[in-house]
Amino acid sequence: MIARIWKVLLGIVVSVLLLMDVMFVYDLTVNHMRLEDGDAYLQSGIKKTSITGRVVNAILQSKESQHNQKFLHVKLFSSKEKASITIEGKNVLHVTGKDEARGMYVVVVNQATGAVMADRRFDTYMPGAADQLDIFLESIMNGRYLFFAIKDEATFSLNENARETLRKLGSHILESLHWRDTWVFATQKGGDVFGEDYGKSPNLGEWGAPITLAVTIPLASEQLVCDWPDSDETQIRRDFCSRYEGYGQLCDCSHPLRIKIRSEALPINNVQNIPVGIIASNRPQYLFKGLRSLLSAAGANASLVTVFIDGFYQEPVAMTSLYGVKAVQHEPSSQKNGRITQHYGASFRKLFSLYPDAPYAIILEEDLEVSPDFFSYFSQTIGLMDKDNSIYCVSAWNDLGYEHSCEDTQLLYRVETMPGLGWLLKRKMFVEELEPIWPTPDKLWDWDMWMRVDGIRKERECIIPDVSRTYHFGNSGTNVNPYFQDAYFTKHKLNKQPMVQLKDIDRMTKDNYEEIIHELLKKATTHLKGDPCDKNFVPDTKGKIYTMYISKNGQTDYDTWMGVAKCFKLWDLDARGFHKSLWRFWIKSNQIIVIGCPDSPYCTYKPDDLQLIKIEKPKK
Repeated sequence: MIARIWKVLLGIVVSVLLLMDVMFVYDLTVNHMRLEDGDAYLQSGIKKTSITGRVVNAILQSKESQHNQKFLHVKLFSSKEKASITIEGKNVLHVTGKDEARGMYVVVVNQATGAVMADRRFDTYMPGAADQLDIFLESIMNGRYLFFAIKDEATFSLNENARETLRKLGSHILESLHWRDTWVFATQKGGDVFGEDYGKSPNLGEWGAPITLAVTIPLASEQLVCDWPDSDETQIRRDFCSRYEGYGQLCDCSHPLRIKIRSEALPINNVQNIPVGIIASNRPQYLFKGLRSLLSAAGANASLVTVFIDGFYQEPVAMTSLYGVKAVQHEPSSQKNGRITQHYGASFRKLFSLYPDAPYAIILEEDLEVSPDFFSYFSQTIGLMDKDNSIYCVSAWNDLGYEHSCEDTQLLYRVETMPGLGWLLKRKMFVEELEPIWPTPDKLWDWDMWMRVDGIRKERECIIPDVSRTYHFGNSGTNVNPYFQDAYFTKHKLNKQPMVQLKDIDRMTKDNYEEIIHELLKKATTHLKGDPCDKNFVPDTKGKIYTMYISKNGQTDYDTWMGVAKCFKLWDLDARGFHKSLWRFWIKSNQIIVIGCPDSPYCTYKPDDLQLIKIEKPKK
């Protein structure tokens, strides 16, 4: 009898406890599904799995922590003409209008503070951007909150690698996401999915319906702190990595990149006192890669490097502080290409004012990687600008220097076009010639195209290498996108050899270079004939010198050359890299010399019975 009574009492106690647990779960669930303004917590389309995840998280918290818990209120929006993300009522992303950039937008948020650590756009409609998206997402530390929103279209070139990465982040809709669908996604890397929704495009000519997703997310009680050894470098790293994301190994807890870069000294350094100006905007991830490359090159001196930022942005300035280089910011003026031109002009003026005794300056851009012998290259060539007034600049870039079209790391050329992309600017020329007539803000001109104009260049030429000493890696900017980068820059060749000794430096002066050209043309006894687009047009030999004579009637007739450039997969948007209507490059390890006739003075070498190669300009 007593045993039965105890069993009944025990059953009652268990029932009461079970009822209390159920009421506790109900209370937490209701509280967590209630927005501050009284609206429903969940918008249509949020998966039940994410609801369950939030409830489970809530149950795991004690009643004491429930009262102290802080939350983040986030709203995401995706449509044809707008993408936006607001956090606590503040726009951290707001892109709207037909002309604004399409693509997939990503915002990374600190899970403990709610602060934005990175925001990026990836035009995954275009080839190449999906790889950059994949790299970026892989570089994010576990635990960070990630928010995604599509504007216009972002699926056409969203490849399988990027899709797989998004699946790993918890996306359940990705399999159904296709052409012109709208999409929003809120998740934690390595953690829960907070919400996801999409609008299905009804047909190829229409976009998915606008989608709004509102989520309330608990903030973590503690910051993730890496167990790095105590040092000055660690303190600098900790400060940067607590504020910014997307830098991968720089902030890796186990094997972080060294911040202090020790470069090798040059045995002879004729540019040891020459300042370096890096022209930048708000692309800190590019600046990170560019700075590390520059400071790793033999002969680098961080104290002579200044980054010029077009606008007032915190992250690129923090990047300069990380690597101990100077930063100068200024108010942007003009718009589009005109804004870039004003930025360059202001940067040149400021650079020479910071270094009043410097006769030259090396000009770089934030999205350029440099070769190990970058400073050695300029150290060997800077003297040419002192002895030869016919030299306009020395550049580290060869417009025609692709992996299949350049070969000799010691070889130099003279060209009439100004390449830019890592070049030596003479103070005297800037102050006396360029600065007084620099384009005004109302002129929406490209600064480099302006510098190539005959009236500015004044028949002077630039010295360039056969194999470039810089590499353009940026695929996002005013004048570049992933497709353009892939088509014209990705396959450019960058010298990887240290301390290359250049040859025939003294023969790069005006008269001496003519001797080189005549020597080459006398050796070239084989003339290429037929269709340049034929894969057998250039014989399968090595070490030969071949000439090809093409039609060129006057200084502005580049129709045939543009066709030849397209056949050989060279730069074909305008004519570059020529000297007196003569182009030099390599195909199948053979030197190719192209001469435009009758415009070039070297047409005297053409046999009388040799027919000119002519390619008609394609009709529009």
